[in-house]
Parts: sequence; C-alpha cells; structure tokens
Amino acid sequence: MKFRSSVSFWGIYSVWHRHAKVYQRTWLVNCLPPLSEPIIYLVAFGYGLTPLVGDVIYAGQPVPYLNFIAPAMMGVGVLFQSFFEGAYASFIRLNYQRTWQALLTAPLSFTEVFLGDWLWATTKGMIAGSLTGVIAVLWGLYSGWNLLVALPIMLLGSLLFGAMGLFTAGCVRQIDQINIPIFILIVPMFTLCGTYFPRETLPPFLEGIATLLPLASLTDLLRWNLGLSSFWWLQLAWLAGLMVLFAILAARAIYPQLIK
Repeated sequence: MKFRSSVSFWGIYSVWHRHAKVYQRTWLVNCLPPLSEPIIYLVAFGYGLTPLVGDVIYAGQPVPYLNFIAPAMMGVGVLFQSFFEGAYASFIRLNYQRTWQALLTAPLSFTEVFLGDWLWATTKGMIAGSLTGVIAVLWGLYSGWNLLVALPIMLLGSLLFGAMGLFTAGCVRQIDQINIPIFILIVPMFTLCGTYFPRETLPPFLEGIATLLPLASLTDLLRWNLGLSSFWWLQLAWLAGLMVLFAILAARAIYPQLIK
C-alpha cells in the first residue's frame, strides 16, 4: 500500500489552512471549552480539595496541591482537544461532509490531506494546552519560563493524541462507536495517570498500567519544574514511538476508505 504520490509543504498547509478558516468563523465558541474547562477543574479540585489534601508529595518533595494539578490540566487540555478533533471532527469530515474526498479531487495527495488533518488536530491540542498554561501563569502556578519549556512537550503530546484520534476515525463505522475508545482509554487516562493525585497511591498493578498510558508520561514531563524522573528520556521516547505508531495505523485505517 503506497501513501505517497507527491508531498509538498503547500499542499499540507492548504489542508491545514482550510480547517483553520472554518475554525475562525466560530472562534469564540471554539475557544470557550479550552478556557473554561481548566478554570473549572482548578477551582473545583484545587480549591475544593486543597483544604483537605494540603500538600502532596511529588518527586520526594511537598508540593502545594494547586501547583501539582496545574501542569496536569495542561496535559488534559492537550488530550481532549487533539483527540476529539482527530476522532469526531475527522470522522465527520470523512464520512458525512466528505471533505477528505473533495480535497483529493484537488491537486492534493492522500499524504498531504492526512498530514494537514493531523496537524490541525495537533493545533487544536496546542491551543488548549497553551491557553491552560497561560491561565496557570496568570494564576501564579506556573512560570513563563516553565511554559516556554513545556511547549515542545505539549507539541509531542498533541501529535500523539491527534494521531490516536485519527486512528479512531479510521476504524469506527458509526459515530457512536467513538465512545468505545473514550470509555476504555481516554477516561482511564484522564482519571488514573497522575492528573489529580500521585500514581504511587494506586495499587501496584494499577499503578503499572497507569504509568504505561501516554498521558502519564506527558503529565510527568509537564511537571518538569517540580522534578523529573531519572528515566524522563525514556518517557520522551515512549511518547515519540507511540506517535509514529498511531500515525502509521491511522493512515492505514483511513487510506482504504478513500483510495479504492
């Protein structure tokens, strides 16, 4: 199976730009979830649980609870926005709006359309993660330098979760079926990967499973200012390897639906 007939930067950008123009028409509505969700989570869990929890022990040091969950909220924003754009929005463009098919009638190759769609899902994740990071900086929970260093980490996470979303869009045949990976993968990552409590508090078997889920590595790396694991480079390699794997799987799942 060959994906590459011709690939150009302009072709990839044209697909990405098309999605961006659609996004601009409803930018205010589209920006509300990435802005409101972290504020709600920080207020509800941060202020609600801080009096009960106080400090948490992370990397062997006591950390204020709000400072502990702020980087995790950035990771959650990356996860939700990039995955759902890749899963729901790409599925709609592929099966209902037939946008992929229309783009392929232009002088664009499958690879260009695929990469443009993937990079747009990545962009949505970066928007969410960056806006959440800005909120954390304004709140005094994260410094501007911390956010600058976190940007390439968020980019890697957005690429990974965007590819996972596209793989989902290529595998399911009905839109309701997207709920399956959400319940068996996204929700467990959201709740168990050290977002709201250190994973060390879980039973050892469950902790091991949670540590293998990609949001765990992303969250740990976004907490670099609180302390990094001695195996942080393995976490980076794990995220990069999963990104490549899911990108290949996504392309192979979508390609047969378009090229017959």
